[in-house]
Amino acid sequence: MSQVKLFMYTNEHYEQCDAFILPEEQIQFTTFPTEVVSEALSNPDKFPVVIKKETEVVGFFILHLNPPKTHRTDERSVLLRAFSIDARHQQQGYAKEAMMQLPAFVNEYFPEVTAITLAVNKKNIAAKSLYFKTGYVDTLQSVMGSIGEQHILAFDLQKETAPQ
Repeated sequence: MSQVKLFMYTNEHYEQCDAFILPEEQIQFTTFPTEVVSEALSNPDKFPVVIKKETEVVGFFILHLNPPKTHRTDERSVLLRAFSIDARHQQQGYAKEAMMQLPAFVNEYFPEVTAITLAVNKKNIAAKSLYFKTGYVDTLQSVMGSIGEQHILAFDLQKETAPQ
């Protein structure tokens, strides 16, 4: 049985998100939830999501519809951004579990979406490993981020759904 579950962010999650702790070496690759949540809530294309274990928020990310062309594989991709797991809850499999649940979550909330894409810094070995383990493939596209080259990875939702 699953230990964590994905939920759309609501203001009741703010306090727990604000208490997030990120290890120093991860701060360069991601951001604290409360640093991006208000901008996301004011953008009709961005949807903050929390990863919860029972009543506790253990992780956070944003789903971005209509992302920049450089960050998508097709017109109907959704971009995964600002993915993080609170340091107090790392190394427990929650990130992998959340990534495994993400395709069904996206299908439920955004049935028109055909792929999930993300940009991962080429130096972020742990994150790349997680994404590859959970079915993401390197699109061989890359973009320059604020701290270097980022690889664009994608999960094809059409491949994973049953044939019509």
